[in-house]
Amino acid sequence: MFLTDIDVNKVADRTGMTLRCKNHDRPLFWIAYPKKKVKSKGRWFGTREEWMDFDARIDQAEAGFDNTGYLCEGFPSFWCNLGPDVFAAFTGSELEFSETTSWAKFRVKDWRQEPPITFKRNSPIWQATEKFTLRSIERGHGRWITGTGDIHTNGDGLAALRGPQELLTDLIDCPDEIKKRLRECFEAYREIMETQFALTLKADGGFSSGWMNVLCRGRYTVTQNDFSCMVGPAMFDEFFKEYVEKEAALLDFCIYHLDGPDAIRHTDSVCDAPHVNAVQWVPGAGQKEQVHWPDLLKHIQARGKGLWLYPSNLRDAETLMRLLKPEGCMYVMWCGSKEEAEAYIKLAETVFHTKIK
Repeated sequence: MFLTDIDVNKVADRTGMTLRCKNHDRPLFWIAYPKKKVKSKGRWFGTREEWMDFDARIDQAEAGFDNTGYLCEGFPSFWCNLGPDVFAAFTGSELEFSETTSWAKFRVKDWRQEPPITFKRNSPIWQATEKFTLRSIERGHGRWITGTGDIHTNGDGLAALRGPQELLTDLIDCPDEIKKRLRECFEAYREIMETQFALTLKADGGFSSGWMNVLCRGRYTVTQNDFSCMVGPAMFDEFFKEYVEKEAALLDFCIYHLDGPDAIRHTDSVCDAPHVNAVQWVPGAGQKEQVHWPDLLKHIQARGKGLWLYPSNLRDAETLMRLLKPEGCMYVMWCGSKEEAEAYIKLAETVFHTKIK
């Protein structure tokens, strides 16, 4: 199913209403299901050459869209993923690639010897990202949304340049230097996002999406600081808190990715940011699923933020629907069949006493 089969304005209206927590009738539901069973999910990409085979990767995505049905606010989108450390690569680092991810080679040995952190448009990974993005836009015009990538800046960006352990020491040994580098990171991030949106927004009809699928009018992306799980509240507030708001303020809509139990202590600092619309809580490997953190979810909602929710089955979905108010809630459900997808809708109609089309 492609954009031509979907009322994108209706989806964007519901998204905007939900991210402003004004959806008083029901949550947003991004629901997808396979039209037919397939034996294989297709090839993955392990070597650098395979990661850079953009047409092959778009071929695979296109075949997936063709075999996917979407209901409610579901829609097809594709983001040009080259891994979570592309920010470091956009500022001059080298990337190593594996079958499932990529990572930056730590380049900073001594901050005093490191030139200012800037967006380098001639970096090989930015040039590859631009080429990838333009190819997706060309092939997906009117058929899918080409979203922004997974850009880890602030603490994550510095950790990718220096190494997490070394950065932790630097926060104590040279705090003023790190604060200076965080300012440089933010300016580089601003330029990167402006450049990405210049490529995608007009081509996508003024809509945007990202690695977390919502369809927004204007600028939308996901922000995060996974490095924050390694620091306490005082240090987070001293070094990183201001950038939660500054990054979100560059956007029309923002969802913050809160990752792991050790990040929970920063929840209120994140929720203090006026331009953060919603929070995606990810418990992390080895932890109980999202549904088993009711107090945290209710606290985030009580702070006036929406929630990105991904129940793994119908029972968990019902638990969350009855636990949380509809305002700001976005449910993402990959279903095994159309019948299962329709069962989610029937459940939602029962819980929220409304007809859902």
